[in-house]
Amino acid sequence: MTLTNRQVVLRHPVTGLPAAEDFEIATAPVPEPAAGEILVKHRFIALDPWQRSAIAGRHSADQQPLAAGMMPPAETLGEVVKTRHPDFQEGMIVRVAGGWQEYSLADGAAATLITERGVPLSLYLGVLGMPGLTAWASMERLARVQRDQTVLVSAALGPVGSMVGQLAKLRDGRAVGIAGGPEKCARVVDEFGFSQCVDYRAPGYIDELRAALPNGADIYHDNVGGQMLIDACGVMKDYGTVVLCGLISQYNDPALAVDLPMAIPILKRLVMKGLVVYDHSDAEPEFLDTVAPRIADGTIRYLEDRARGIEATGAQFARLMGGNNLGKTLVEL
Repeated sequence: MTLTNRQVVLRHPVTGLPAAEDFEIATAPVPEPAAGEILVKHRFIALDPWQRSAIAGRHSADQQPLAAGMMPPAETLGEVVKTRHPDFQEGMIVRVAGGWQEYSLADGAAATLITERGVPLSLYLGVLGMPGLTAWASMERLARVQRDQTVLVSAALGPVGSMVGQLAKLRDGRAVGIAGGPEKCARVVDEFGFSQCVDYRAPGYIDELRAALPNGADIYHDNVGGQMLIDACGVMKDYGTVVLCGLISQYNDPALAVDLPMAIPILKRLVMKGLVVYDHSDAEPEFLDTVAPRIADGTIRYLEDRARGIEATGAQFARLMGGNNLGKTLVEL
């Protein structure tokens, strides 16, 4: 019997803020692996802001916008159900670039075997996956956070931002977050131990940001870009470090981009470093060995925003891109 693979594809090209109606379910036969390949049945699909850029054809220089009927990319976690690769056996759990679908083929050389460490498997798409490694690279390699330094981070309730703050605290630093809305800010403080969190949607936001940082920030981890980057640079200490990681403010609409006035970083003598997580894949073993035990014992905490079923993917992505998610956004299959 031929199994059916359900996929989420674009109903039409997406403009602006995505909506659930921009996507639809398509079906295809479950493929057979060729030599060197594995067939993976997905358990989780990771939804991340970078996928909006991929849909628009802006994630890489040689990419084109996705057309109607095309499937967005995604990291997935799942079980090997067929294998033609000598290093993988059926039943193994792997992370692959599987896309928005229930099954995918993967070249064995591009699959990551997951070693269980006493934590939920979904975390290998979140705080033990690409978002967590991003935060690790920011704090340990680029900013090199030190004791008593103050770290400011935007999108502080997300999997990257919340981990940045917690890693800073592990180094005996102080974490101050920026998030949207009182509920998110309360969670940043209560669940992740930040000293303060400033609501960028609130009246008087700039005054509150300055009040939270009376002596300025030593480090700013930027997930947002645009006006928020300008605001954060304005509260940096002289000779501070800014880690440029994301552009959430303009993923839905590049016209919303705001240029950073260069007088600010010049006068403050800021060091600005771009972060691309794939540059730091060699740090993954150290990252996992350090962070996984601290998750298992509750020292490092996490938050997931899950939806169930492949048919929920479009709405869950719209929730993420509208800023309504609480933590790492996942679809559980």
